[in-house]
Amino acid sequence: MATAGNNTSVPSACCLLVSLFLCLLVYAQAHRCSHQVPKPNEVVHGVHIEPAHIVKKRSLDQPLRIHLVYDSSIEQLSTEKKDLVKNVLFPRAKEFLQNTLYVRGTGVPILLDRQCQTGHAVILENDPHLCCETACNVTTRCGEVQVPEEHLRQCRVWTHQTGCNLVGNPSGPGVASADFILYVSAKQTDRCGVDDTVAYAAYCQLEAALDRPVAGYANLCPNVISTKPHEFASLLSTVKHEMIHALGFSSGLFAFYRDENGNPLTNRSANGKPVFNDQRGVYQWSDRVIQEVTYPEWHVRGGRILQHKVNVIITPKVVEEIRNHFNCPDLRGAEIENQGGAGTEWNHWEKRLLESEAMTGSHTQNRAFSRLTLALMEDTGWYRANYDMAEPLLWGKNLGCDFAKKSCKYWIDSQTQKGELVAPYCNTVQQNPLQLRCSIDRVSVALCNLQNYGRPIPEEYQYFDSIPGQDNTALQNYGGGVALADYCPFNQEFNWQSDGVFSRASNCDTAENAPSDRDNFALEYYGQDSKCVEQGSAWTKEDCRQRASAVDWGSGCYQYRCTNEGLIVVVAGKEYRCYRKGQELSVAMVKGSWLHTGSLVCPSCEEMCWDNLQITCPAEIDPPNLSTASTRPQVPCGTIQSVSESPGRTATLGMLFLNLIPLLVGILLCNTP
Repeated sequence: MATAGNNTSVPSACCLLVSLFLCLLVYAQAHRCSHQVPKPNEVVHGVHIEPAHIVKKRSLDQPLRIHLVYDSSIEQLSTEKKDLVKNVLFPRAKEFLQNTLYVRGTGVPILLDRQCQTGHAVILENDPHLCCETACNVTTRCGEVQVPEEHLRQCRVWTHQTGCNLVGNPSGPGVASADFILYVSAKQTDRCGVDDTVAYAAYCQLEAALDRPVAGYANLCPNVISTKPHEFASLLSTVKHEMIHALGFSSGLFAFYRDENGNPLTNRSANGKPVFNDQRGVYQWSDRVIQEVTYPEWHVRGGRILQHKVNVIITPKVVEEIRNHFNCPDLRGAEIENQGGAGTEWNHWEKRLLESEAMTGSHTQNRAFSRLTLALMEDTGWYRANYDMAEPLLWGKNLGCDFAKKSCKYWIDSQTQKGELVAPYCNTVQQNPLQLRCSIDRVSVALCNLQNYGRPIPEEYQYFDSIPGQDNTALQNYGGGVALADYCPFNQEFNWQSDGVFSRASNCDTAENAPSDRDNFALEYYGQDSKCVEQGSAWTKEDCRQRASAVDWGSGCYQYRCTNEGLIVVVAGKEYRCYRKGQELSVAMVKGSWLHTGSLVCPSCEEMCWDNLQITCPAEIDPPNLSTASTRPQVPCGTIQSVSESPGRTATLGMLFLNLIPLLVGILLCNTP
């Protein structure tokens, strides 16, 4: 085999094309939450804490105080899981919510009421305490947890002869210096047995003055609690998500929301509660909380325009925030989820419009607890929000009324006609080679989740008149991999698997997700100071005997720095300045015994530095014309490393598409029976 004297010429016979990743790629599981609204007999209403006239006079200036009570089941977990639950997950979620929400402070210890045996209590004139009709339950439960005796008021039972009587154990001391009690358990319940449910939560007792939840529960399913580093962010987000359901974001509580003066937004019946809707299993809210809206220009395939009916939350702060987010001043309100069945629909934001908002109905990638969710919590009438704690939400930001009111087909088609990017949506089906992309917030390497379902999806969600490289007679079968997003396709983070076993994830901020040195053709870097950058070409690595090229390419994770002079992308320790979006960075450097060559495409400074409030991105300019021809390193001639072609390439891609099919359903985090 001949080689050139300067060691930079490589004979074609030695050039090997290899796949950058030699294992199966599947989209990260679209974890779906089906928040179960508690049944009427599982919730105690009218718990007397303090007189209403005193509570209503208080300002919303007391930081929310959450008291965590760990059930004995937590002690049955492995040491590693117990430490994660008690010392990390719930303390961090508690800290976040206590820094985010303010309440009218509770001036006395919280004493919870005992559950009535029949589920019915008598309300007496001039007596603020509930009185059970026949008897109190022997035990009072909050979700999966038996409430401790010291947290309970003495049982009160009504008789026609003697009125309301105290019976049984005396009242306990209650829970002092708290505004909300959360009972935390780890029990492998029947709900845990459905589709790998990880956690579920709800409220169990509401106070009398303003109907605010004062007690709730969260159960983590022990068999699926993960201590793996790549799953920590998702698990913490899930705990926060569930706690917010228990605090107020629940269709079971919409009818109890109040205005800023503490007055109910929904009329009350003679028993002091709203009318119960037996069909939905919730107390029926008024049109001051939710209204139905019809969007008349819902474009679908074949040139058809349908009417699209949605339900929107129209409370004041929510309306203000949703209009500001989309830059659409005439939006009626914020859409709530219309799919997913009981527990998912009505209980979350619409996935199509707010994909990565933490209170949407499924977790597909990096979730943000945005100003919108904080606005809803404020509009309950129970809290004031600290908007400094809101996390940035890039999805749909400032994209206008067409994005907010029309189908993703209209957006994709109009952007394509203008020669502009269709982001945050996408329109490519994965094929050989894989086209790696970046998530909208650049925190992950991503793939477009457009797929063929093998059967027609609902007509209302058929968006494509043509798809390059696909059979145009089967276009009715194509849609995005997350049904809750109205089948709109978007770039989604994913996992690498080998022989069905997790290998690594694609989010950039986790060091454990880095490829091995052998597979790191493009000199990627994973860590807290890393984000996704598009690649301008397939990367290669070579020595004087052979060259290996990455087949799957398009984006990767790279270290970066945000400065007032502009964006700096760091590749294997070398800094490259990005002067403008679209600028190509040519890279050629020796690492180990290989010369790595390739290119990156600069994003804008704003796209990478959106979460850095300390710098101001400069105006874009053309980069200086610097020649790099004389600085290209020589090809190394060290020890020859073994490189082979990717085995089973066709099978790998076939498995990729087979693994997309279950994403329609997702894996439940919180289950509905």
